[in-house]
Amino acid sequence: MTTEPSGDNSSIPPDSLPRRRWWKLVVGLISGSALLVGGVVFYNLWDARSAIEDIPTTSIVALEDDNPPAAVTTSTSVLGATTLVTETTAVRLAPEVTEPVTFLVIGGDTRQGLPEELGINDRLEGNRADVVMLATLDNGSARLLSLPRDLRVRLDGYGDEKLNAAFAIGGADMLIETVEEITGVQVDHYLEMDFYGYAGIVDALGGVNIAFAYPARDLKSGLSVDAGVRLLDGKEALAYARSRSYQELRDGQWVSVDAHDLGRIRRQQSLVLAMLESAKRWTMLFDLGDVIRAAGDHLVIDAGLTANRLVELAWAARSLNRENIEIFSLPLDENIVEGVYYLDMIQPEAEEMLAVFRGEGTVTVGEPVNLTEGYRLQILNGNGGNQQASLWADWLEGQAPVSGPISVGDAGVYDFVDTVVRVRPQDHEIGQQMVDILGFGMVEAGSVDERFDAVVILGADALNSDALLGVRASR
Repeated sequence: MTTEPSGDNSSIPPDSLPRRRWWKLVVGLISGSALLVGGVVFYNLWDARSAIEDIPTTSIVALEDDNPPAAVTTSTSVLGATTLVTETTAVRLAPEVTEPVTFLVIGGDTRQGLPEELGINDRLEGNRADVVMLATLDNGSARLLSLPRDLRVRLDGYGDEKLNAAFAIGGADMLIETVEEITGVQVDHYLEMDFYGYAGIVDALGGVNIAFAYPARDLKSGLSVDAGVRLLDGKEALAYARSRSYQELRDGQWVSVDAHDLGRIRRQQSLVLAMLESAKRWTMLFDLGDVIRAAGDHLVIDAGLTANRLVELAWAARSLNRENIEIFSLPLDENIVEGVYYLDMIQPEAEEMLAVFRGEGTVTVGEPVNLTEGYRLQILNGNGGNQQASLWADWLEGQAPVSGPISVGDAGVYDFVDTVVRVRPQDHEIGQQMVDILGFGMVEAGSVDERFDAVVILGADALNSDALLGVRASR
């Protein structure tokens, strides 16, 4: 005998109905949340795409082997809608590019239209290349190479000049041609930004965190910060990036540290890494359009950088971290020729390094100091504990490959929560090895006294380490 379903729920365990309703509620909430998040992602990526479409673009002329570019030019407003500076360019770039893709990034120093709140009072005429950087994205990793503006180059019809003169004389065209000639790197895309745009991006990112062992200043750039981990806003980050007379207050005296053009390059590189960390926060999903819009009126890109392509690259860059970004620094020598200061590449080391940057070499650039020589270390007490720097110096001398005695002292403040291992941008591996040896802390790139390879600023996380307890017990 076949029994038809009765339609009642008498055979179902009494607690199953509420459980089923609960699961339906959960599934409904998850589905609704997914749709909401998906909608938010779509909206913000679309908003970012719209922001990019408003950025001024230069002309593109395809490169074909040794053929010169066609005489195609267009007037482009460097400051967008405000139309403060107008240039004529015929940028020679390849029309279609797949990875690896290399950007020539220019930081222009035009003073026109800059608001007084940025604190830049030296009202120079024209627009020069204050920052020149090559950035290559390659299969989930990145390579960065800064080219000093004082690098000596030979320009047709002008003889020996500084690199930034190529931009001042012949604009983007001459600068791209010069950079390609001296590095052997093909430039695929062009990106130019002025001071205001850079500050606007930092502000849109919510600022950048930089650790200062001591109070720091630069009377020329306007930098003035207290010791500790500081969240720099756009104005402060710009002053840090422009600093060539960087000083730290040590034992009541202002001391110059990394106070030259090469030091400024290292500070600029460290800010790029700090900006990347700020961009990795999850709320950037909602802020991407605002970040692009903050720079849009102060940014020039090549016409090959379509809105879709830029959003794609910007979103992909969020997956980058310090471990898959390689920082390159040219081996350079200082020279004064007929009263003019230049930086010259040291050969053949420079060409060997450039081959690695181009992806042609196999030697690791920025590798740690030879372990047989050891690191030159400075340890600073940043947590206020009794004899912290000396205790850790004693311990590290038996654990880390150090060269000579470890310098010890006090940081400018004792409120460091996390230990910071500060190294030059290209020496990340040194910092990471120190963190691994300590078992705690974080690596940060920035200015380091030329006497040292790394500066360890001890935070509160160093106070109760098992290693330190062992050192105390042995005393």
